[in-house]
Amino acid sequence: MKIRYMCGMVTVLVTVVFFMLTLVPLSSAAEYGRLHRGVRPLGMGGAFTAVADDENALFYNPAGLAEISTVQVGIVNPLVEASKNTVDFINDIQDADLDDTGEVADLLRDYLGEHLHARAALYPHVGLNIAGYGVMVAGLAQVSLDAEVHNPTWPELQADFVRDLGVMGGVGARLPLSGLRVGAALKFIERESLNETYNAVDIASDDFDNQVEDDYQSGSGVGLDLGAIYRLPFVHVVDLDVGLAVVNLPKMNMGDAKDIETEANLGLAAKKGFAGFDLIGAVDFMDITHSQSADPDNMKRLHMGLELQLPAILAVRAGINQGYLTAGATLDFWVLRLDAATYAEEMGSHAGQKADRRYVGQISIGW
Repeated sequence: MKIRYMCGMVTVLVTVVFFMLTLVPLSSAAEYGRLHRGVRPLGMGGAFTAVADDENALFYNPAGLAEISTVQVGIVNPLVEASKNTVDFINDIQDADLDDTGEVADLLRDYLGEHLHARAALYPHVGLNIAGYGVMVAGLAQVSLDAEVHNPTWPELQADFVRDLGVMGGVGARLPLSGLRVGAALKFIERESLNETYNAVDIASDDFDNQVEDDYQSGSGVGLDLGAIYRLPFVHVVDLDVGLAVVNLPKMNMGDAKDIETEANLGLAAKKGFAGFDLIGAVDFMDITHSQSADPDNMKRLHMGLELQLPAILAVRAGINQGYLTAGATLDFWVLRLDAATYAEEMGSHAGQKADRRYVGQISIGW
């Protein structure tokens, strides 16, 4: 039982299964907690508040739903994300005797001070235009796992696990003669979370599975997102949009589980089409009210990105997330889409202190 629990994510990553139910739960250091991050925005450095022109609008800015002009359907779209440290950790787990306290301690000690991260999600959705309004309904099944090992003398795994199941819906509209798009989204989330510290004795014990099960906390909550995107009328060389989104209103109290904080984000996006290409540049300043964290460093809140959409099936992206380079690409075959991105998240109190490099991929069937 214990070995299956510790190695559960191996199966997920190898088979690209959408939902991780077991593994030694993992923890977050100083990462900003956000409900869901799309692969396309991550490739653009996380700058998406004023772009928000696809299914990610439900999480970044519901005003972007006003762009829906036809039926959009995502039937199956499994997403898997992991850091390099996590892949190495999984490989080392397979060679360790998890019933031996000494071996567990040695395994943890090898990752002292390193951050481990993994995530898997499914986000089926349907969007359509009804009487000039862009409407989308969706479901979310997501697991995120993070961890850090502390204490070199007697290593301890500080662990954070979150599992979300939810439904959500949103609407966006263009206000006549104003250049303004507005939107709102409502979501209901059931959450199970864990935030504990385990040492080698705990992990090697026969009742570790039961201990972890007892540590889970559960709850549910309802949140409202509001957003606006305004196209500046005096700029003619490019389409220049300013976006504002306030998500998770009010702070989502999830009962005994980990709460979901309110966040206000401001963005700017420039769009230009030429010779069959489309170029998008975006800048976001996120968490402008410092509700996610009291960290004074504004670089942790700064996100910048570029996207080049080619005439055929390819789009490429690059950006800066919290001071670190990001990259991404999409291959779109209409009913089948492949997305990939890499980014780094700042785990310290200021940008440039402690990067956690991550890789994320998604396969989507829909149109």
